[in-house]
Amino acid sequence: MAWPSSFSRPPSLADLGRRLRKLDRVFSIDKIRAEGLGAGEVIAYYEECSPAYRKHHSSEGAMHLAISADGRFHAKDFYGQLERLAASWPAKPPREVLELGFGQGFNLSHLAARFPEVRFAGIDLTPGNQPLARQRLAQLGVGNVTLTQGDFHQLPYADLSFDHVYAVEAFCYARDLPQALAEVARVLRPGGTFTLFDGYLTRRPETLSADEALAAELLAKGMALDTFQLVDDVVAAAREAGLQSLGVTSFDAEVAPNLRRLERLTGAVIRFPWLGRRALARRSPMRGRNVISGYLMYSTVALGFTGYREIVLQKAAPGEPSR
Repeated sequence: MAWPSSFSRPPSLADLGRRLRKLDRVFSIDKIRAEGLGAGEVIAYYEECSPAYRKHHSSEGAMHLAISADGRFHAKDFYGQLERLAASWPAKPPREVLELGFGQGFNLSHLAARFPEVRFAGIDLTPGNQPLARQRLAQLGVGNVTLTQGDFHQLPYADLSFDHVYAVEAFCYARDLPQALAEVARVLRPGGTFTLFDGYLTRRPETLSADEALAAELLAKGMALDTFQLVDDVVAAAREAGLQSLGVTSFDAEVAPNLRRLERLTGAVIRFPWLGRRALARRSPMRGRNVISGYLMYSTVALGFTGYREIVLQKAAPGEPSR
């Protein structure tokens, strides 16, 4: 799919520089850059931003980007990742499936309703997400799901428990990538698969210009991340954990309509700095900072140094060497 022609021309590096200068007039960028971010900040981000996701992003509680095949944003496109997952399963669905970072239950409720014979489990770090997810499951009459509040660096499941594990824009919060991947490999059965949908750096940090590096850093900080993972690093660390890559697919063009929509929403806050500062003063810190990500994401993807990828990994079957 080509870059959507219905949008204005892709931004230039000069455009990116202007955006960064606008942000600097609204936010204390040096203070944001100096902050360390851990599990507590991730929890605060999702608890503070949950109402905004519902109001401005997805009224159904989707907390990820929409995959739009026709170059235009539609609410149904939030199911794009789930359609990809369902299509990847063979004629006989997996018996047990685990979602890392179930959020408000959007993904689990859809898949569990579609595959009632499958036992689903979900784990999420944010305590406030569990009642939201339970409410959605109850409203839809879905009963084949077990939810757990916890950290995916220490999964509370027995070895060889699942045929498939997936994470939609959640595994970026892996503070210890080898440990998190080792836990996934531990709970997967031989031949089982792990599917990731997420935003990544597409170039090594040392190859970025000063403005590109700053934009990538601020984009990450706006989503309670210290930095973005690099696709090649994830694949290499997965191989060390016993998970071989079955492929990496780019969805940059498909998420562009959603990114442009977020850019327009957040641009209204940035356009007039004094009004932006006043509006942000009334918001919780994490929710306000989320404006940075929405304002920069389209530009960083269009310029090609961040991107949206699906990574599919598989645990080797007995006797099969890892590649």
